[in-house]
Amino acid sequence: MISETFITAGFKILGMLVILLGGLYLVLYLVRRMSGITSDPKRGQLLQVLCIRHVGVKKQVALVQAPGVLLVLGLSGDRIQLLDKIALSEIGQQVSDHE
Repeated sequence: MISETFITAGFKILGMLVILLGGLYLVLYLVRRMSGITSDPKRGQLLQVLCIRHVGVKKQVALVQAPGVLLVLGLSGDRIQLLDKIALSEIGQQVSDHE
């Protein structure tokens, strides 16, 4: 038969385990909250890749949206180069001119 001391010791161990895991979860939550890391990939995202086109072996052209501007980037195996920068206000004017 199991003695009462073993049962009490088991409950103490389980209680400490719950407290320890809860404390670790709380620390993880606070670190993620303070550092700005989120589980939602769209939230807080400053850059958004709109389109990528392959133009050769290991060569691509990418259209990336940043706050207030569209960036046309040339991508190769070992470098990224800014090809053009287009203000979003210019795009709105060009669309309204063509209509």
